[in-house]
Amino acid sequence: MEALRRATAWSRVGLVGATLATLPACACGAASPPESTPTPPSLAPPAAAAIPVAAAIPVAAATSDAAAPAPTIAPTTTVAEADARELEAPAGDAGAADDPGCPLDTAHLPSVDGVDPDDPRLDASTTLVVFKGARRLGLYAAGTRVACYRVGLGFSPTGHKQVQGDGRTPEGWYRTSDKPWSSFEHAIAIHYPNEADAVAAARDGRIGGATRDRIVADVRAGRVPPQNTRLGGAVLIHGGGSSVDWTLGCVALDDVDLLALREALPKRMRTNLLVVR
Repeated sequence: MEALRRATAWSRVGLVGATLATLPACACGAASPPESTPTPPSLAPPAAAAIPVAAAIPVAAATSDAAAPAPTIAPTTTVAEADARELEAPAGDAGAADDPGCPLDTAHLPSVDGVDPDDPRLDASTTLVVFKGARRLGLYAAGTRVACYRVGLGFSPTGHKQVQGDGRTPEGWYRTSDKPWSSFEHAIAIHYPNEADAVAAARDGRIGGATRDRIVADVRAGRVPPQNTRLGGAVLIHGGGSSVDWTLGCVALDDVDLLALREALPKRMRTNLLVVR
């Protein structure tokens, strides 16, 4: 009888291990947690079901600055709402001329505070623009739209990203680069935070002066800035699905659209990205 109880217990352990092995890893927006805080479960793309999308609660990053308070998070987008967006713009219709989510050229971008309409980056050989409100990513060449892709955003997308774990997708100008080692295949890194993020965060006390200076130095040198500060990091453009706001702050495309985007971008995926409301 004792041998039977032991065999049953080991069988249950094996079942749990097999289940955990099937969970995908998510690099987007996740920073290393403090030693005293258990690592949260990985966030997987949502299943297509008519229920609210559950929001995973990431932990604050370990840093020399004071730890950020854990945010209170509620789901913001349901699958039903996402399905309504699908009816408006079918997946894969990247170049549809009648898609209102992406203006036909950068001269007609919506007015955005802090964005100079004469900024030369808007007329560069390649420029990416994420329109958060429309859930679209536009690819522009010399100011003219080449493609328009549907995207999903962070689970709490409204407003500019402030701290690690707030579920927001950042806004403003950023550089991008390839990140093939991400747990999301073919991921493109967004160089968040930028200089403006660092200056604003140091001014209101979210980070210290030393952290601000490291971020500014890396951004000006074209390097990926520190990713483990209170501001968060590991913000990506990746695949996994675009019909729901499910990421930790990343920009998620359908896999086929991500591959098409990569084909159109320069070597090592280095270009300029503008994220607007």
